[in-house]
Amino acid sequence: MNRPFNRIPAAFCPFCKGKIRKPAKNGLRTLSDFPSGNCDCGAVYVSDLTGKNGGEAMIDALATACDNDETRAFSLEEGKDYTMKVVGYEARTHSVTKRGHYKDGKARLYFVKLTAV
Repeated sequence: MNRPFNRIPAAFCPFCKGKIRKPAKNGLRTLSDFPSGNCDCGAVYVSDLTGKNGGEAMIDALATACDNDETRAFSLEEGKDYTMKVVGYEARTHSVTKRGHYKDGKARLYFVKLTAV
């Protein structure tokens, strides 16, 4: 029996819609527990595989975007100095999913893009 092939949407950057690489160990932040990556458009992303460490993942993404300068990262204002977007993520297939409630335990990608400052 032939079934239609349901194509799984590959993971992409919500800013430029370009495909992204699978998150890997963050070489810039050696103490980071979150795999991360960067998009060609300049956005940085961090993967929270449990979906339950959102605050820590957001801080990690912001600090990574600021070249590990935490003082600068904590001085920035969302909407003015940077934009953050969150998407649901399926790590096994490296694809985007519907983002559910934070208590559902689904993985998420946190994207940060700094504005020209």
